Amino acid sequence: MILNDDNDAPKIRMNGRQKLFIGLIDLGIIAELCVAMAAATSANPEAFTSTFMKTFFTMFLPTLALGFFGFRKLRDRTENA
Repeated sequence: MILNDDNDAPKIRMNGRQKLFIGLIDLGIIAELCVAMAAATSANPEAFTSTFMKTFFTMFLPTLALGFFGFRKLRDRTENA
């Protein structure tokens, strides 16, 4: 089936702390993208891609890991009794 019903999709429940955290991670990634673009444009035109990739991914990968583990850490703790 090409068209899926949105009612059948799994629901992702987030608390307020998680929503704020994800928003801050998103803003951080946008800032990293801007820094990487500025660093790449200041380099030689031949080295644009390599400079951008080195700069962006050295900042992005730790941010991605922080986002993944931070999101899990901020989950609501419920008792399974």
